[in-house]
Amino acid sequence: MIKHVFVFEPAMNPIEADRYYFRFHSKEVVRSVGPWLRRYETFRSLEFPPDAVRFGAVRGRLTELWYNNVDEWQEARPYERPYTAPPGGWESFFGTRLAVTMVPAMPTDDFLGKEPLPEERPILRWYQVLRYPEGVTPEDGEAWYLKTHAQEVKQQPGLLRFISHRNVPNVPFRTPWHRVSELWYEDFAAWREGIKSAERCTQPPWGGQYPFVKMVSAFVGYKPEVDFLRDNPVIP
Repeated sequence: MIKHVFVFEPAMNPIEADRYYFRFHSKEVVRSVGPWLRRYETFRSLEFPPDAVRFGAVRGRLTELWYNNVDEWQEARPYERPYTAPPGGWESFFGTRLAVTMVPAMPTDDFLGKEPLPEERPILRWYQVLRYPEGVTPEDGEAWYLKTHAQEVKQQPGLLRFISHRNVPNVPFRTPWHRVSELWYEDFAAWREGIKSAERCTQPPWGGQYPFVKMVSAFVGYKPEVDFLRDNPVIP
C-alpha cells in the first residue's frame, strides 16, 4: 500500500482555502478517484514556535491519500481529472511552500521500534518531507541519513517515536523529495529539548547546519481533522 502525500501552506486566506477544499475539491476527488482510495485524510497543522520556521514548517495542511499500490494510482489518473479551480488559482491554494511525494504506507525504517499509545499521553507528530541538497546523490544521502544521522537523532531525550519512509521506487510523477520522516514528542517543550540534542549531530560530508537537508514540515496531532471518505466536514 502507498500514500500520496501533500504538505502545503495556502497563500490565500485560510478560511477561504478550507471553504474551497471542503466544499469542492475534496468532494470532486472522492467522486473521481474514490473507488481506488483506501484512505483520504487531512490534518490541520498546529501553530508552532518561531524557531520551527527554519525547518520549513507550514501553517497549512498535511493530506494523505492511500492507494493499494502504484498501479492503482496510475489507473485512477488523479492528475488527469477535471477539478474546479480554487479562487486565485492552484498556486494560491497550495502556496509556494509545498511538498508532494509518494511513499509506502508502512515505514521503511522504524528507528525506535515502538509506538506509544495516544491514550496514555498527548502526541505531537513532526512530519517532515526531506530532500538531499543539490549535488548529493540519493545513495550518499541515504547512507548518511540511515547509518549516521538517524542513529544519533534516535537518542534525543523525550523522543517517543521515529519512523521514516523512503520514496517508492520510480515515483510516477516528478518530485524532488527523497524521504518522509516522523518524529513524535509529547509537546513543544519536549520538541525543543530534542532539537537542542540534534544540534550536536555529526555534520554530513556536504556540511551545513542541522537539519542538513532541505525540508518542508508540519506539526500535527495523532488523528486527522477530516476523513473525507467517512466524515461530512463542516464548511467554514
